[in-house]
Amino acid sequence: MTKKFFLTTVIGSLLLIALPFMGFGSRWILDFEDNMLPVDLEVEIHNAGGTLIDTFDVLGIAVADFSKREDAEAVQADGFEAIPDLLLNWLANDSIPEGGHIGLNEDYYDRQWHLPVIQADRAWSEGVTGAGVRVAVVDTGIWYYHPDLYPNIDFSSGASFVPGMPDFLDDNGHGTHVAGIIAAADNGWGVIGIAPNATLIGVKVLAGDGTGHLSWIVAGIAHAVEQNADIINLSMGYHLKKNGDSPYYTASDASRIRKVVRKVINWAASQGVLVVNSAGNDGKSLDQDGNIISIPTEEGNGIVVSATGPCMLENFDTIASYTNYGSSLIWVSAPGGDFRDYPNSGWWNDMVFSTTINGWMWAAGTSAAASMVSATAALVLEKYGPMPLGQLKNHLANTADDLGDPGHDPYYGRGRINALKAVTQ
Repeated sequence: MTKKFFLTTVIGSLLLIALPFMGFGSRWILDFEDNMLPVDLEVEIHNAGGTLIDTFDVLGIAVADFSKREDAEAVQADGFEAIPDLLLNWLANDSIPEGGHIGLNEDYYDRQWHLPVIQADRAWSEGVTGAGVRVAVVDTGIWYYHPDLYPNIDFSSGASFVPGMPDFLDDNGHGTHVAGIIAAADNGWGVIGIAPNATLIGVKVLAGDGTGHLSWIVAGIAHAVEQNADIINLSMGYHLKKNGDSPYYTASDASRIRKVVRKVINWAASQGVLVVNSAGNDGKSLDQDGNIISIPTEEGNGIVVSATGPCMLENFDTIASYTNYGSSLIWVSAPGGDFRDYPNSGWWNDMVFSTTINGWMWAAGTSAAASMVSATAALVLEKYGPMPLGQLKNHLANTADDLGDPGHDPYYGRGRINALKAVTQ
């Protein structure tokens, strides 16, 4: 690695906002109803006028190129469901104008207010740092030149599913910010992650502008499972219209898209992998979406995380101004930062400080909140070893600090995660 490292600090907010639909060209996802691809798949696709692009044998899914919808749908007679491989904006970087324990020797430790809030620093004192646990960041990639991240990356397991990108090097910054929250190294420099000895698997499924084909997401999740990830962090989201969005996709397409997303997440869960989803940053109830469904957030057997954030570095457990919520989906909450004090001087200190391309940045969003849950789960798995997925989910919830209404509520779920309690109770 010879690329020069530039030390920079950026102020911004990584908000998972669904931007307009981008189209899909001629790519189609073929979901085989028996979950096993036929041996003559390539011939069947060729006979229908298409070209096979990729296969995911463990899922019974293929990707093919067809020039016409009619050709793609012709294979449905052979036991497939044909689904347009949509190119979507899964996230956006909305910049706001500038205006004793391990970790204490990190240069920017005092900016990481989220660490004492969830008592990560006290969890480290219990000797738990996430060692041996593998966390896949399925995102825009990881800027692996970063000295805070390089020591913890498993380069042999990383991959890119974005054409033209030979590896998982981040060209956006979002995935790098997520990775630093999870596992920035305890190296006496920069920042430190909640699980500073966990192993990071960089899986690039989104281009530099935050767009990605649905099949890239499917491929990335499948790859993470095949690389023995214990946890998959999915800090992304798109608002799919259940009734379709003519001329791009129909209501039937939307239903099948949801089925594919649910299928791959449930398969990951069946392999014992915890999938952590961000709730999204629209400030709305996921219980009352009407025609809108948020994917992957609302599909499959993962967990969904809402965000908390302070104002003027006070009241750290206030529900974040932007976070989505809903009794049916929110499992737990975690710090995501906020910007309620903007544009007063120092407003950016209320956001989450972590790594980015060429340096570090403040950012706010449920992306950060999901990352903190992924990292806390890594601490739990190091401390107690492998456990059934349901037990891990319940352990995170049962050791969270119950905030809001007693028990489960639509904003905090079962509570705000507590890393210390998670490794001592």
